[in-house]
Amino acid sequence: MLRSAIKPVGIALLVIAIFMGLGFRVNHPHYGLSSALGSAKSSLAFYKHGAQPTVGAKVVVNLPNMPAASPALGIIRSVQGGKVLVVLGSDIREVGVKDVNGKLIAVIPFLGAIVGIIGL
Repeated sequence: MLRSAIKPVGIALLVIAIFMGLGFRVNHPHYGLSSALGSAKSSLAFYKHGAQPTVGAKVVVNLPNMPAASPALGIIRSVQGGKVLVVLGSDIREVGVKDVNGKLIAVIPFLGAIVGIIGL
């Protein structure tokens, strides 16, 4: 029984390591944009780490003045002088370029609620 589980787990860990090496990350946002399938808090965000912020891009950001709400999902409204203006649903915040974690690739709804119960 244990031997049959080792191979799939090993393959899954190898795939995760390759994706992380390529700069892809998964995070549980606590604040920000919502979708028709729920709030940011009830989802998981799949994003590419280290992408340059551009106007109109959907991103995962850290909010230095709101650590309990970090990370958050938002849309970049403007980029100038090392500062990024991010729309977070009904809220607009200015953060530094270093606070932008990466460009959002996909939102996985409902799994964030399970992760939230665990405490991550």
